[in-house]
Amino acid sequence: MKREDAFYHKIMLMTGINDGYDEWLNNYLNAENPLSNIVLELAYCESDINKTISVLHNFCMEQPFDEETVCDRVRTFFKNAYYANRMGKGEIVSTMYRLALNVGDPGDFDIHLWGSMYYLDAYYSLAKDGVISWERFDSSFFSYLDNGIPVDSNRIWDHKPKEKVSFVDIIKRILKG
Repeated sequence: MKREDAFYHKIMLMTGINDGYDEWLNNYLNAENPLSNIVLELAYCESDINKTISVLHNFCMEQPFDEETVCDRVRTFFKNAYYANRMGKGEIVSTMYRLALNVGDPGDFDIHLWGSMYYLDAYYSLAKDGVISWERFDSSFFSYLDNGIPVDSNRIWDHKPKEKVSFVDIIKRILKG
């Protein structure tokens, strides 16, 4: 069993999404003979989601795994849900936010991987309130959802890099008064 798959199902279940978990486990139940300890433990959990999450958590913490693979799989899940009209923007950003919190606190998780999921909910609220334009939000939302391009706060806020002013130009401005 891949730890990336286990972590994916763990965080999805923690968010209330059962994205093929039963089929995934059944494939292992049918394919393994004898059953590995992790598959056996998960089978004993039956419908107890909290036990399942705990078993998956312990399994994932035993060895390192590729979190970037998991993050991309989660993003792809939301992309497919959006384009299949199963979820709208608001539901996606709020669910991604909850999912990022399930990964850990912003100070604990890899901001490069999970930061976009964490911050898009706040930017969505700002667009709803008219603080930022929908065009800017949509540009960042679809760049992330479709291509995995991390949300750039400078693009959201339309911050342009400041022009570097030389020391001579500063002196000229002072002398002009």
